[in-house]
Order: sequence, then structure tokens, then C-alpha cells
Amino acid sequence: MFTLYWTYYLLGFIMLPGIILGIYAQCKVYSTFNEFNRVASKSGRVARDVARNMLDGAGYTDIKIKPIRGELTDNFDPHNNTVSLSESVYENPSISAIGVACHEIGHVFQHKENYAPIKARNALVPVMNFLGYLVWPLILVGIIMELFYLGTSADVVLYIGVGIYGLNVIFCLITLPIELNASKRAYKMLRVTGEMDEEEAAGVKKVLNAAALTYVAALVTSVLSLLRLLLFAFAFRRND
Repeated sequence: MFTLYWTYYLLGFIMLPGIILGIYAQCKVYSTFNEFNRVASKSGRVARDVARNMLDGAGYTDIKIKPIRGELTDNFDPHNNTVSLSESVYENPSISAIGVACHEIGHVFQHKENYAPIKARNALVPVMNFLGYLVWPLILVGIIMELFYLGTSADVVLYIGVGIYGLNVIFCLITLPIELNASKRAYKMLRVTGEMDEEEAAGVKKVLNAAALTYVAALVTSVLSLLRLLLFAFAFRRND
């Protein structure tokens, strides 16, 4: 049992790279957003109006745009065809705000064009919502069964719980290219429509790249968490 406890605490260090990257990513997002939030676009138009023009220009007049409370809580809900822009973005004419708004418009285009990765993620969402509640109960039951020396049955339950958690890694793996693609679309829209010149668009790219780093951190953290669970489950089984 000493080996088990030693292994468990040692595995805690596995999470350090993910934690450090996550903290760095959040700091990078806010610092970059704030940097370019002080720079107004040359057109002087607010993010809401730029987003509206992007949608109308593509013929997506059915998509609504509304404000939402919070900071960087921007999102697109395909169920009610609504782009929600946070208070710090909605009526803001800054380069940061316009970049974030157009990123969400990129998601609109993905849905309208049946972009394959976003269809895959949408299919996983209800599965993740349901199975997410089962992960830790299954792992706990598996550990209890291991304590009572129930052998193979305990192993099966334990590894099913770990396997379900593995779906989170797949979800993060699918999400990353979706977010990168939405940012790429945003940058392209701003340049093609002439909404921003090259210098302004470069600022948008920095903001969106910083935001993308948070998804990279989420993926790294989920992979490390899965590895930690696998090693812990194996160590527990070896020490029963």
C-alpha cells in the first residue's frame, strides 16, 4: 500500500505542465486582449455592427446578435441562431472586440456550411453530458471493488471509468481545430471585406492566437489527466 500512496502523490506532478500552461494561457489571453482593446479600429465601427455586416453580407440575416453579461463569454448558439457578445465586446470599436466578434461569426459559418469537425463535436456533446456524471462514480466503485479483492470485475469497472474520461481527450482534440478554423475565418473575413488593413488584422491575429492557446492548454491538461488516471488505476490494481 505504501507503493500505491507514493505513486499517487508522484503522479500529482504529472499535472504541473498542464497547470502552468493553463495559467500562462489565461494570462496571455487577458494581456493580449487588453493590449489591443486600447486600440480602436480605423473604421470606428463597434464589434456588433461589424459582425452584423459579416452575417448580412453572407446572407445569414436569420442570425441574431445580442449582448451577454461577463467578460469574454462570447458564443454562438446554433439552437436559437444567436451570437452572444460579452459586455466588453458588444459595443466596443477596438481591434480586440472586433476580432472576438468575428471569431464567433466564424462559428456561424462553420455551422451553416456543415463543417465536419463541428458536426462531430455536436454529436459528442450529449454523450459527454451524460457520461460525464459516470466517470468518477465508476472509478470510485472500481477502487472499492479492488479493496474487496473482486479481481477482474473490479478491473473492468475501473478501466471503464478511465475509458469514459478518455472521451474528454477526444472532445478537446476535436475542439482545437474548430477554434483555430473559426479564427482563420475571422481573419480572412476582415481582410477580404476590407474591414481592416494588414496592420489592424495582425493585431486581431495576435488576440485570436492567444485565445487559441487556452484550447491547447485544455487539450494538454486532459491528456495528462488521462495519463495520471491510467497510471493510478494500474498501480492500484497491482497493489490489491
